[in-house]
Amino acid sequence: MKHARKRTAAKKRPNTPIRPGPEIRPGAGKRPAPRHRDRNEEKFHGLRACEALFAQRPGDIVRVYVSEQRKRQFAPLLEYCVRERKGFQVVGQENLERLTGSIHHEGIAILARQIRRWTFADLLGAIERGDLEGPILHLDGVQNPHNLGSILRTAAHFGVAAITGAEAALPPLSPAAVRVAEGAAERVPVCDLGDPPADLRRLKKAGYRVATSSSHRGEPLYSATLGKKLVLVLGGEGEGVSRGIEALADLRLLIPGTGAVESLNVSVACGILLGEVWRRQITG
Repeated sequence: MKHARKRTAAKKRPNTPIRPGPEIRPGAGKRPAPRHRDRNEEKFHGLRACEALFAQRPGDIVRVYVSEQRKRQFAPLLEYCVRERKGFQVVGQENLERLTGSIHHEGIAILARQIRRWTFADLLGAIERGDLEGPILHLDGVQNPHNLGSILRTAAHFGVAAITGAEAALPPLSPAAVRVAEGAAERVPVCDLGDPPADLRRLKKAGYRVATSSSHRGEPLYSATLGKKLVLVLGGEGEGVSRGIEALADLRLLIPGTGAVESLNVSVACGILLGEVWRRQITG
């Protein structure tokens, strides 16, 4: 005779209080989660570049990556991210190097929309409204992004209104160029010209004088009459100023020197020229 199995009631476990675990910081101790980057976004990095980005266009920020050492310095940025529901992660140095592709990230990187390039219509409109003051710097054949970054930094220091160049030739505002610019890329507009000779002629009609520069010939910079409305042209280190742009020059400037070297680095020449333009403006 089979005996029926006796059912036994399951023992009830006493309620165990749930203890809080350790504080988990966003992204701490793990690699940043992969994210598809839009073609109109860049990972900008470097202290001054990221500070300027946050100051000038916070709405363009998509995500922030910051090292533990920089958290306190960028506390307002992280508070903004929390308030505006922007993503951020605290990450290690190696991850920042991997994210930015650079050892010069300085503990901060921001995924954000690219810096908008101006059109000639934007430039002309700003001039007509009186929104721009100072000389315009035209780059004719300058194609190195690091040179563009250095020139932007110098241009911001000496009050340049805008930088222009041929649409197909002007270097991109890459994260490397923006880092070298130390925040200036957010303050000095860069304008693509579809037809540089024609657009420069329009600037001449608006009252600007076009000045080219050389290490070999022209009127010495320190005795030349420069004027206030000036388009200063810098040529590439190899070819110099192109013939089409040279033909438009109202003034050809010579940077005096020993003649011991063929030419100056374009960013160095830029600093010398703009420094003299600035000196004339502040001394009258």
